[in-house]
Amino acid sequence: MSGEAGLTRRAWGAAVILLLPPLVAGLWVGATTIAGGSAFPWAPGMIDLDVYRRAGEGVLAGTDIYDAEGLPWIYPPFAAFFAVPLTLLPLAAAQVVWITLTVVLLMAILYRMGLSGWPLSLATTAAVLLAEPVGETLGFGQLGGLLVAAAVLDVMPGPRVFRRRLLPEGFWVGVATAVKLTPATVAAYQFFAGRRRPGLVAFATFVGATALGVALMPAGSLHYWGGLLAGDSGINSGILFKTNQSVMGVWARLFGELSRGGLVVSAVVAVLGIAIAVLLHKASEERLGILVAGLTSLLASPISWSHHYVWIVPLAALLLTDAGLNAGLRVFGLGYALWVCNAPFHRLPGGDGAELAYSVGEQVVVNLGVVLGLVFIGWCGVLAVRARRGDSTALRRPVLASGRAHERGAPQIGPGRP
Repeated sequence: MSGEAGLTRRAWGAAVILLLPPLVAGLWVGATTIAGGSAFPWAPGMIDLDVYRRAGEGVLAGTDIYDAEGLPWIYPPFAAFFAVPLTLLPLAAAQVVWITLTVVLLMAILYRMGLSGWPLSLATTAAVLLAEPVGETLGFGQLGGLLVAAAVLDVMPGPRVFRRRLLPEGFWVGVATAVKLTPATVAAYQFFAGRRRPGLVAFATFVGATALGVALMPAGSLHYWGGLLAGDSGINSGILFKTNQSVMGVWARLFGELSRGGLVVSAVVAVLGIAIAVLLHKASEERLGILVAGLTSLLASPISWSHHYVWIVPLAALLLTDAGLNAGLRVFGLGYALWVCNAPFHRLPGGDGAELAYSVGEQVVVNLGVVLGLVFIGWCGVLAVRARRGDSTALRRPVLASGRAHERGAPQIGPGRP
């Protein structure tokens, strides 16, 4: 497949064949990951997809999407409009379509990271089967994979499936931010790194989409944005849960309360993470900068469930394939990725305040992933500063290929940005 020439009809056929292994794996994982789910007969327990469908039904019926039985709708009103098509399909069809879309987008993410052919198919299959964030995203019917895809496919340099853009760069980052605020770190990084136009497009798209939500659902918008400004995420009681892998989650588990201190630390992490992403961009490590901005969004968010960490998949792909990156950073980053993919904290007791009674060892297990993520981002920052001060080998070392030295960076796909 050639991103420069686009996909021919023959290449589309090959792409479908390559999609089959990860898709079959995705259907199996999506159906069986959640307790009680079944692939034969088809009866997955995709509880988040059920919430999305219920919100879509509320939009069509004109009812309050924030006042419904079961798990709450915790997204802005604008996001509910995307759920409407899911209500037009039978439940089983909606489940299959959602899993297929998630797997296709995961494959597109890895293609953008430079993988192609059977390595792409096998890597996507491995991510589906082995990476806890991907498996649970499929099992819950979560939208985390779509948000990561919106950012990566919008602004990440690399091979492209289609030759021409239909929408301006930054548009999908803005849409993703209007659906859930966390991708705002990618938009902010783009703007402060000097990519003003994509940053402004993302901001304008976010404002326009949010305004549309306010115009069409004023009461729901007041409920959501008013609650958010008052510090209510809709699920504050879950902040200390073991699966909340954010700085705020660590703070709540260590100190047993939500306080201004946790908010301040989270805000500092957000600012520093964006600043480090900007430094990486200025050191010509744009792909790493985007991934750092994405990880920052999760670490700094009050609640980042472990299945939100789909960002770990493109990060692992970059660290595995870019031999020129600092060797120590690559080894540490891959260790961090393995920890996130394994998610050992799932083996700890949880819920009903169990996290408040953790031993020192249990606290280490439940919080180590967040610490490793912070160390990885901080290490990137140290190397980026060294590179800015003239150490040309801080982030990247020359590697040998075809008998001559060169530096391996982002895939070259022709003149200019994609």
